[in-house]
Amino acid sequence: MFEIVRTIPGDSNFSDFENFIKEVYPADSPAHQIAESINYEYLEAGYLVKVNGHTYCRAALYHNPHLYYRSLKASSIGNFEAVDNPALSAELIKQIALHAKQSGAQYLIGPMNGSTWDNYRFSVEHNYPPFFLEPYHHLYYNRHFLSAGFKVIANYYSSIETDLGFNNPAMMQREAEFRQAGVVIRDLDMAGFEQELEKVFAFNSLAFQSNLLYTPVTKADFIRKYAQTKRLIDPRMVLMAEDAQGNLIGYFFCIQDFYNRKRKTLIAKTVARHPDKKWSGMGHVLGNIICKRAFNDGYQAIIHAFMYNEGTSNTMSKNFAGNPYKNYVLMGMELS
Repeated sequence: MFEIVRTIPGDSNFSDFENFIKEVYPADSPAHQIAESINYEYLEAGYLVKVNGHTYCRAALYHNPHLYYRSLKASSIGNFEAVDNPALSAELIKQIALHAKQSGAQYLIGPMNGSTWDNYRFSVEHNYPPFFLEPYHHLYYNRHFLSAGFKVIANYYSSIETDLGFNNPAMMQREAEFRQAGVVIRDLDMAGFEQELEKVFAFNSLAFQSNLLYTPVTKADFIRKYAQTKRLIDPRMVLMAEDAQGNLIGYFFCIQDFYNRKRKTLIAKTVARHPDKKWSGMGHVLGNIICKRAFNDGYQAIIHAFMYNEGTSNTMSKNFAGNPYKNYVLMGMELS
């Protein structure tokens, strides 16, 4: 017989929830390269399935009050880890879905650790090694979710480009037009790093508000998340675009793939521009500048990471000849 144990931070058994990841992967697994993220603001509880005192799977239920899917109030299931026992995983998901419904949710999204600001999505193949900041998990998690009633609601991919072309005439012309209009394109100011993050924070709600499953994040949480990467950032690989009045109208955030010791690779993590049509092409202009700098700095490849296959970044990757090489899915189920 199995039992499902509910636990919250502060409980004596919450450590069982936190430490289970060490039992699911060997010590040298890529899963241990990134510290696990738990969104305590939205965490309702953690759940573990135990058989004779031994944990077989676990997951967290999150209630984000801003999260909706197609006008349905949604909760999310995240921090899922399991041995390959789909029957027990199904029991866990069933219990979490019940509790989500009892709390007023009409839809359950997973995997998602509370919001799209946190880890979400499953990889669907491990044909290539993980890159820096890419979460790692067992591939059978996809099968466990699908067999428990989830369906894929969104597809994502990462692409890689090894021919770092730049100086595209159309993009250079658009850059000249921007500069003539008073646009300033500059490096990230590391001396005023927190002030830069405050600018980006204020800008993000405007740039990303139409993105799938977007929910706001507090300024403190946003700054905390990005402050953790400060020591790893090359400011020349983070571009800020401002209009003649000094307002942020776009940015391009890249970071080196520190996992790849064989080929110097840059990860294009986030690109955003002001939604006003007069700034159309800003992302491509910034991308062109980044490609030139990367080439001159000895980079041999650029990864365009975690792109929604219906998003604007899809077009950007194609324009820079990125070749899709990794795929991810996000799933959901209606709580009837």
